Amino acid sequence: MGRERVVYALLVVGGIGAFLGHGVLALSGEPSFVKLITGSFDQVLHVTVSKETAAAWLDVIGAVDLTIAALMLLMLIGDLRGAGGLYRFAYGRTALVVYSWAALWGLVTAGSRVTAVGELFPELWDVVERAPNVMLPATLAYLVYRRRSTALEPPER
Repeated sequence: MGRERVVYALLVVGGIGAFLGHGVLALSGEPSFVKLITGSFDQVLHVTVSKETAAAWLDVIGAVDLTIAALMLLMLIGDLRGAGGLYRFAYGRTALVVYSWAALWGLVTAGSRVTAVGELFPELWDVVERAPNVMLPATLAYLVYRRRSTALEPPER
């Protein structure tokens, strides 16, 4: 297996962990996630969102996060197999969309630590701590983009 594919696999495992963990917590109605939603809407948009509404949104968010984790798992399997449909999926246009969405969502959720309370400090450190939630999928998007734009051949085995 080539170095790039090993790096890809390691990054995907990190991405799966982030989205699986957040998805399970969201589906369990994690109280801190409810506060992030209600606080962000209140502080940024000056709109009151009830705890019940926020909890309902968490069900959707959790389902989306688990779907992203499952897609990443399929891409990991494709990368490890090195050939076939899942391999093409791992380096295809859909993978680029999934990883780009994951990076954007990681940024939004990290930023919610600041927007939920309406203060930059000390919450900024919560955002910094979550940099991997943005950078893992952003790096994967870059790897897929680079593979798609520069190589007509499949990567090394």
